[in-house]
Amino acid sequence: MSTSIFLMLLLQTATVRAQNVQGSALKKVVIDPGHGGKDPGALGAKSKEKDIILDVSLRLGKMIQEKYPDVEVIYTRKTDVFVEHYKRTDIANKAHADLFISIHANSVKKGSRCPSGAETYVMGTTNSAANMEVAKRENSVIFLEDDYSTRYEGFDPNKPELSIIMSLMQNSYLKQSVDFAAEIQAQLKKTAQRADREVKQAVIWVLYKTAMPSVLVELGFICNAEEEKYMTSAAGKDKLATSIFQAFCSYKTNYDERSSYRPADDMPDKTDSAPSQPQETTHQPKPAEPQKPDAVTKPDPKKNKVEFCIQILGSSKPVDPKSDIFRKYKDVERIQVSVNNFKYIVGRTADYAKAQETLKKVREDFRDAFVVSIADGKILSAAEGMKMLNN
Repeated sequence: MSTSIFLMLLLQTATVRAQNVQGSALKKVVIDPGHGGKDPGALGAKSKEKDIILDVSLRLGKMIQEKYPDVEVIYTRKTDVFVEHYKRTDIANKAHADLFISIHANSVKKGSRCPSGAETYVMGTTNSAANMEVAKRENSVIFLEDDYSTRYEGFDPNKPELSIIMSLMQNSYLKQSVDFAAEIQAQLKKTAQRADREVKQAVIWVLYKTAMPSVLVELGFICNAEEEKYMTSAAGKDKLATSIFQAFCSYKTNYDERSSYRPADDMPDKTDSAPSQPQETTHQPKPAEPQKPDAVTKPDPKKNKVEFCIQILGSSKPVDPKSDIFRKYKDVERIQVSVNNFKYIVGRTADYAKAQETLKKVREDFRDAFVVSIADGKILSAAEGMKMLNN
């Protein structure tokens, strides 16, 4: 596989494929017990990572199914089998899952002092030395697979040409992933009494390739005798599973409330979309379409300075509005909010009702899209735009 083809596949993965339209809710969650089969994962004095996390994963899935019978729980493995990394992400992506939870146990290099505590990772390029070690360990499983050199060719987090794609993927799901990860950490501290090693970022394949909010949970350090004892006990496994379950319940409640579209969805709690400084439009928009006679909203011509549109993505580095990631949309505009903050919008219109209809279609590709308004070169919330029109 050439690098260009690999990049194209990553762009396709970065495009949201889940169907989060009006009235939808969290319906599918993928639980990924890491390692398995010929890959034991980290080794403790008396246990193997693959066995601990499979047990915790199955407990978690059972809890979810019992409380939410309408939620489909999908496992990447339910027994002690080896599952390639690419298959784990394929399972989640092909199912159009709403959430991906990868479960692991931590360790350190032999001879190093073994710490304690739980930590949760989200996809990101902010790597400390410790984060890099975790990423290397979790990614190293790739080398146990047949034909890994072809299948994973081009996966190098240090390659400059991948940075923009990573940025897009992070911005598509980062807030949701971080929110869920933070809730997991809070519950692991409260329910399982684990030391809180906080939410961290790293470039880990299963997070990199999943087209949905995703987290990787490190339950504790198997190289630590006390933590190994806790993680291998039935009570410990149950509390660890309960911690993630409680976090899932909280996340699902917020997700379901946010997914049912209403004007409140347009408020800026989902974006920093009300900056105080002027913004530079780097791609000239098309003129607003003439209003149809039966348009629901008929704005005063004197107030046409306010327009509504759909914000589909944000990125920390500029991306060409004609990039393949936006291939279905011909009117994408890139607006620079600040030095490292770019917003991408489509569908300018003076008709708020028309923007609502456009949102339903756009969310088929970009689940986190929402309506914003533009006035005097600034992106504002839709509510602020409506207020300006009514004044």
